[in-house]
Amino acid sequence: MRRLFLIVISLIFALAAAGNALAAAERRVALVIGNNDYQNITKLEKAVNDANSVARELKKIGFEVTAYNNIGQKKMNLAVNEFVQKISGGGIGIFFFAGHGLQVNNQNFLVPIDMDSPRSENDLADQAVSVLAIQDKIADAKAKFTLLVLDACRDNPLPKKSGTRSIGATRGLAPPQAPNGQVVLYSAGANQQALDKLGDNDNNPNGLFTREFLPSITQPGISATDAMRRVRSTVTQKAKSVGHDQQPALYEQTDGDFYFVAGPAPNATGKPTTTVVQTVDPKAVELAFWDSIKNSNTPDDFSDYLSKYPDGQFSALAKRRLGATNSTATRGGDSPATAPAPTQLALSQPRPVPETGPSIASKIEELGKMVSLTVSDLRATRRDNLLRIQVEITNTSSSNQQLYYRFKWLDRDGFSVWDDEPWKPLLVYGQQKQLINVVGPTFKATDFRLILQSPNNISN
Repeated sequence: MRRLFLIVISLIFALAAAGNALAAAERRVALVIGNNDYQNITKLEKAVNDANSVARELKKIGFEVTAYNNIGQKKMNLAVNEFVQKISGGGIGIFFFAGHGLQVNNQNFLVPIDMDSPRSENDLADQAVSVLAIQDKIADAKAKFTLLVLDACRDNPLPKKSGTRSIGATRGLAPPQAPNGQVVLYSAGANQQALDKLGDNDNNPNGLFTREFLPSITQPGISATDAMRRVRSTVTQKAKSVGHDQQPALYEQTDGDFYFVAGPAPNATGKPTTTVVQTVDPKAVELAFWDSIKNSNTPDDFSDYLSKYPDGQFSALAKRRLGATNSTATRGGDSPATAPAPTQLALSQPRPVPETGPSIASKIEELGKMVSLTVSDLRATRRDNLLRIQVEITNTSSSNQQLYYRFKWLDRDGFSVWDDEPWKPLLVYGQQKQLINVVGPTFKATDFRLILQSPNNISN
């Protein structure tokens, strides 16, 4: 329907006034640090291996990863500051640290490789990196979701057993404060040591915690908190199998779910069930729809609203407006329009648009013609002075399709205002849909272009 298409077009460029609460995701950024080669305290064996393994997996699932091995306090602090800057304004962040950890006066610290052998609590606090300070920086940056994974030891400054990590006060790391939107996972509970191996014959290059953490971040359709609970359960069970107590500690304060890999969650048979996507607030979408037509003099606009929202917030007002516009049209010699049923907008076959505004299709650049994947819906809004985009991708084939995408962020004159993003993967299951939700990385981004490519594309 031409009228519906025009309404959707108006939504793209006028939703700022509506305050549409689209589910914002992301610039997906990860900072991964592994410290083995401590200069003045006990060295570790597998922290660097663990960090490198995590960095590789996060890159595979679309994270922009910065990884460091064996760095000192100054470099750690600079890395944290850069990480926080990248996830500011609604981004998604994962911080993974493998190395020594400690507690001083109920505050937790991560240990850089250049820390001197501790002589007092003041020495520790002055030379280590505060976990609380990291969390405060993230909270101030207004990141949408962050996961802090601390594969650090929980016990004494000197190692007690071969194959364990241990540094800090004997009472272990203190429970962290978890600001809204943050999840914190420790590799071991209070007064416990994080095992590097399950026995003398264990030649796995990763420690126990990391080898259980890795598969949890690559399974489609599992929320971050559910994945972390699974990690806690499997680590606890495997540690008990060798007579060791290690129960990862999870602290969570989030309003919704984050998925490392979106897609159908497996059921008991291991087969996919329904697709898991981040949802849109339906009331906000309705409000955006109404704001786009409330000053219209065209009966079709209000008929479309009533067809979609017969019992909506503005249904009574829409009926009065429809009656008034119909009366005006009748007096002018025109017959009242009957609203057809709303249809799904298929951007792969764009309909004609007026010359007064750009088309939705102009926002999409395909590197080769898509075979089975189409952009079936595209919405945009500004909130907190940041551009937020929601894209619906539909797979019309019965087989799973791999898609890669990135956004180009532009100003109102079409000039780029941000560095080129890395390609992000998206797996769209057969005959299903997936949502891409992103937030602009800078206030200067007032326009965008979505660039898509698929291994099954037909070359231009």
